[in-house]
Amino acid sequence: MTTGLIGTDRRAVPDDLPQGWAVELDQVLDPAHAVLSLAARHRVANRAGGRRPSCPPGPAAPPNREQVASRAAHEILARLLSPPQVDLLNLWLRTAAQSGQRMSAAYWTPLAMLAARTTELDRAALAEAVGDRGVWFVEQNPEWARLAKGLRAHPKEQHSSEPSDSGVQVTENAIRADPELILRVPRPPGPEFQWPDELTRTVLAIIASDQLQQRAVRYAAAVGARLPLHHYELVRSVVQHITAREQALTPAGLRSVRAALLALERTVWLRIEMQRAFSNEPMMVQRLEIPPW
Repeated sequence: MTTGLIGTDRRAVPDDLPQGWAVELDQVLDPAHAVLSLAARHRVANRAGGRRPSCPPGPAAPPNREQVASRAAHEILARLLSPPQVDLLNLWLRTAAQSGQRMSAAYWTPLAMLAARTTELDRAALAEAVGDRGVWFVEQNPEWARLAKGLRAHPKEQHSSEPSDSGVQVTENAIRADPELILRVPRPPGPEFQWPDELTRTVLAIIASDQLQQRAVRYAAAVGARLPLHHYELVRSVVQHITAREQALTPAGLRSVRAALLALERTVWLRIEMQRAFSNEPMMVQRLEIPPW
């Protein structure tokens, strides 16, 4: 400091610096340049190591007490994010919420970025899947302020915004008259939704008949998101039946039906994989292969 005040012409730069400076003097530099460089470094070190009295402490994150989902569950989540498949991601989020498990913090950012771009991602299930600590994380980014408000606004008890039509009696004839009716059945809480076998057979017959045409793939995927998992074998029997009577449909009709059944099977199989991943139970069913017709 003295050298800097009176100048290097009147006082030489010291050969040895205090140990606390943790730096060596560069003898190649011009003495005046060396003093200024040392002063700048010393100032930066002091400011970096000190606490500003006017700086309030940052908000504390909530404790992380929730059980994190298994590695297998996160491998499925990674698949659904590359590229993002919102409908299937909603299935993952709801399954995680229903099982009381949380996603790893490594996935908070990609899910938040996706949710900030689209309202189709289930906000209630996302809030439950990331937990209080994840919602707090979203709140720290001003660009996600609207999303954070939405996550706080959804009660944890609600995991789905699916429409309901509780006043309508769901029968086989009612579904034949309005196939979309099966998608409006009130869904009770729990990972497994129960339908009678007869309703599943009716829905599968509608898909296999090709009467829905352009709507078939969307409808089949939506059915796959709700179909009881133990009815997976009924899908197998329908495929085998179509294979045996493929002459009953035109080639274009067979392609349409196959595309719809593929969408349904993929969705149901994904749910089977998720159930195994979240429950750590072995898979007791062999995957169905749908051949080209």
